[in-house]
Amino acid sequence: MDKKAIEKSSPLYNYWHSDQNDSDEANRLLMVNPGDPAKYLFEKEPYKWENLYQAILREIVRGDLDSIRGLRVLINTISQVEREKLITLLENQKILNDISVKKLRTIDIANSEKTKKNMLRFLRILATIFLNPYRIQQKRPRNHLYERTGFYIYRFLSLFG
Repeated sequence: MDKKAIEKSSPLYNYWHSDQNDSDEANRLLMVNPGDPAKYLFEKEPYKWENLYQAILREIVRGDLDSIRGLRVLINTISQVEREKLITLLENQKILNDISVKKLRTIDIANSEKTKKNMLRFLRILATIFLNPYRIQQKRPRNHLYERTGFYIYRFLSLFG
């Protein structure tokens, strides 16, 4: 699994590598899908969105096709143009295989079966949000406990390279 390719595939990749000033924030917000009920996550909690994106994408790459539903919910929070660019990138960069891409393009979230509950997957993703294993650098105010823990872990890990 190419972890760097997954990181670079994120619609927020440039944002995390920017100054995250008001202009960068405004550009990030231009990607929001205003009609999506879950837009709040992308709009107000980009750190959580990014962790979920990378964690879920890694689950799919490892073969967990049930996670495609979760990825679709996440990418529905970005505009149609950004969403299509992202899916094309995931396909062209061979981050996802053809079966996963086809399922991602065609899944109907409203009418799809609920996936089986997987406590281990849930705990891994929860830990990801708090522990920041993808080293996401947050430069804007941190309002939630998981953002603060992720920030301090990032700072601590930065001491070691």
